Amino acid sequence: RRSSLHRPVPGRLSEVDVALQQTLPDATEVLAAQRAAEAEVFIAAETFGAALRASPEFAALLRASDALKADAGANAAIEAFGRRQAELRMGAMFGTLGGVERAELEQLQAAMLACPSVAAYVAARADFQGVCMETAGVISGQIETDFAANSRSGGCCG
Repeated sequence: RRSSLHRPVPGRLSEVDVALQQTLPDATEVLAAQRAAEAEVFIAAETFGAALRASPEFAALLRASDALKADAGANAAIEAFGRRQAELRMGAMFGTLGGVERAELEQLQAAMLACPSVAAYVAARADFQGVCMETAGVISGQIETDFAANSRSGGCCG
């Protein structure tokens, strides 16, 4: 013989159903908690972004970028290197790049990097990248997963 616990009574909750309702959080409570957590993450991200923008490394990167944009000679050297690099890309991919072509590309690259505004931009970018990598390491430690890897396209964040 089965107890009334196992026989549904129309319009009445079983003892099991009552017990489940008392122990399981309401869906609206779960949703509210999830939204609160997401809001906290966004506030922290905005604060983090503001701190990065205020860093001396970011300020130096902006100054170097502005100086590079204003330097016509540096931009001509960048364009010359980029144009020749694009022309020789297939040969480089298939390993058929000749010594003369390789030397020409290296010469154009050296001329580009010799421009003070290019060198300053490359250095400022490396410094800021170092700050970003360091902070990604801190975040990764907090969440116990590789933050930077999961932030790339196809990861959790993009």
